[in-house]
Amino acid sequence: MAARRLSDVTIAAGDLAFALAAFACGLFSAPVELTIVAGFGMVAFWLASRRPILDRLTSRAFFRLSALAIAVLLTILAGAYWLGLGIASAL
Repeated sequence: MAARRLSDVTIAAGDLAFALAAFACGLFSAPVELTIVAGFGMVAFWLASRRPILDRLTSRAFFRLSALAIAVLLTILAGAYWLGLGIASAL
């Protein structure tokens, strides 16, 4: 039996939740380690939610696209953390 595919709205809500978590870590001056944990969670969620698509790729394409996507995800989380720090210092 194949696993049920998550809806696009559910995936987008999960992505947004991790970005908001990184923003909140920066806003409330949480340790960077906590943001790193959120980053690992985001990567795990990304890999799990895109599993049906990733399974269809060849191994070379899988690693190339996954590396690019993970770099983009971590950049987004770092930006959200930095934005939270900036807003916290302005308040």
